[in-house]
Amino acid sequence: MTLEWDSWTLGETRYLPALAGWHESLFTIGNGRLATRGSFEEPRTGERRATFVNGLFVHPEGDTAVLGAVPDWTRVDLAVDSVPFTLDVPPAGFQRTLSLADGVLTRTVLWRGPETGLARIRFRRVLPLDRPHLCALELHIEAMTAPIALTLETGIDATVGSPTRPAWVPVGQDGDRSNLTASYRSIDGAHDLEVTARLAAAGAVTLIADHAHPRWRTVLNLDTGESMTITKTASYRSSHDGDTPAPLPDTGFDEFAAGSKRAWSQRWRQCSIEIDGDPEAERALRFAAFQLLAAAPGDAAGAGIGAKLMSGFGYRHHVFWDSDVFVVPYLTVTNPDLAANHLAYRYRCLDGARRKAAGFGRQGAFYAWESADSGDEMTPAWTRPPHGEPVRILTGELQEHITADVAWAAHHYWRWSGDDAFMSTSGAEMIIEGARYWASRVDVNDRGAHINGVIGPDEYHIEVDDNHFTNRMARWHLRRAASVVRWLGAEHPDAYHRLVTKLGIDTGEATRFDRLAGQLVLGAQRNRVWEQFSGFFSLDVVDLEAVTPRTRSMYDLLGESRLQKVDVIKQPDVLMALAMLPAARRDPDVARANWDYYAPRCDHGSSLSLPVHAGLAARLGEPEEGYRLFRRAMGIDLEDSMGNGADGLHAATLGGLLQATLFGFAGLGLDRSGPITSGGLPEHWRTVGFTVLWRGRPHDMEVTR
Repeated sequence: MTLEWDSWTLGETRYLPALAGWHESLFTIGNGRLATRGSFEEPRTGERRATFVNGLFVHPEGDTAVLGAVPDWTRVDLAVDSVPFTLDVPPAGFQRTLSLADGVLTRTVLWRGPETGLARIRFRRVLPLDRPHLCALELHIEAMTAPIALTLETGIDATVGSPTRPAWVPVGQDGDRSNLTASYRSIDGAHDLEVTARLAAAGAVTLIADHAHPRWRTVLNLDTGESMTITKTASYRSSHDGDTPAPLPDTGFDEFAAGSKRAWSQRWRQCSIEIDGDPEAERALRFAAFQLLAAAPGDAAGAGIGAKLMSGFGYRHHVFWDSDVFVVPYLTVTNPDLAANHLAYRYRCLDGARRKAAGFGRQGAFYAWESADSGDEMTPAWTRPPHGEPVRILTGELQEHITADVAWAAHHYWRWSGDDAFMSTSGAEMIIEGARYWASRVDVNDRGAHINGVIGPDEYHIEVDDNHFTNRMARWHLRRAASVVRWLGAEHPDAYHRLVTKLGIDTGEATRFDRLAGQLVLGAQRNRVWEQFSGFFSLDVVDLEAVTPRTRSMYDLLGESRLQKVDVIKQPDVLMALAMLPAARRDPDVARANWDYYAPRCDHGSSLSLPVHAGLAARLGEPEEGYRLFRRAMGIDLEDSMGNGADGLHAATLGGLLQATLFGFAGLGLDRSGPITSGGLPEHWRTVGFTVLWRGRPHDMEVTR
């Protein structure tokens, strides 16, 4: 373990270049609108420096949309006695900490060049949670053993961007010795961006009006024991925004940090989880919650929650089912306003989902597997592995359960929040339009209704028929749509008539949804085990224990064509249905039989797999097995156990850990009177305490072993 913790701080005391990319992801800070990776202020070879504005996608020609990094506000080029400050020169001391209490990232370095005195250099940065347009950075330098001469340059750097090329083109700038404004246009011409910065520094300050990197230069000398501090603030405003933000305040760093701490304290009062008996798990959950809250949009301005949050370039920041199924449930019970903002994003994507359905000759709405700003499908048609031939990607066409996943998130939010205004408008529209897609998608014959040629959650098997998860979720979706139509007619007749006018709902549609749901087959059962898809029971058997431990996935070991013929699965599929739908696990013998059959066949090739298994094991009365899987899931981001941490954190893993704790180990649920628990804690967890919101009212919950 390279990380060091206390209860509210993530830290490191050694700089290890081989881990720098992963640690850039780990030390990401954000406030819901902006996020900055934990890159160093001074440039580093191989860095993936990035600041992102949530929802601000650009569309490069001939490529899918990407949340391109905006011009950078953090870069500081520092020279001590004319020697560039860089950690390529091993430091005499190094410490970096991320405070989860206020979002302040601090790095302190004891450094000397080949012929320079020792300097203590401290950087602090924050994206204040209470001022979502603003960024603040402080640099403090002290001459420890000898006088030093300092040269410092910092400004707005547009040479950074997406992994291939910058997303923003400079179009103008204006500034003086303390203020700087630079204007940019996105490479697709769709957005304008204005970045404003302010510098408070001693010494001789000059402005370098470089086209791509306008910056200030400061020169000053420090005697032994003397120190200097500079403060830099910045703000981002795009044509994507509404109101013009207030001018940059003439405020010290500590005031920004204090305001951020007050805002974070309000969030933490709603969402902290305390575990008596396992401080390591408690810290991991706190980190998970911090990163989800740092990436979740604080307003409904059009941004969703990406699969990598805003911590890296992985998946181009596209939104997958990860957010709806693994993040929204936690936000719903702790910060329902943030869950509602994501669902508002899904509603804005509804027209794109309608276009996708129409493109397949179907009715209603078919949500994009990978979504950006418009709701149109952003899944690339091909990918090229690091070693090998191009591979066709079919998830955007065949992973149809995404439509039911969005409906499930909307319904989950409604059950907990009691937000009838949402369900009587956008929620109902999303659920009904998705149900219409299923109604036009299924094939009906004398053996029932079927959904053929899909990919379920298990992406090792493609173009399968009657995938259990897809069919069960579609059946659930159709029935919920029918109940929503009836609820609207009975409880909100005005809203019902508006939707009748807008969507053309007729009185028999709810009946047709119910009838079709009853016809949908769930597949064969053998010894109480549901067949994952038609023909799964006939696949070749592979003993995963025989190839455990392994450093390569089964996809790499067997190849795509061989995987189609064996019973190894990438992630929970039938078990995913049991995890999401309480009715699917109502019979404990059936639930246990499916666990015993499918859990040993799972490769856990997806980052979302382990936390689902952990929570489900706890629900099925196996908390120790659940905890073993939970610990492995903790390592995905905190130990980079999958080896892809430099691409960004895993939203599904982080949200899944929180869900496994609340809904799994603590057994959180709802009855007619409100939140209930029926948990089974791991042996060394004495109590778990947390607060959830139900219909706007906080409920303090405590589960004791």
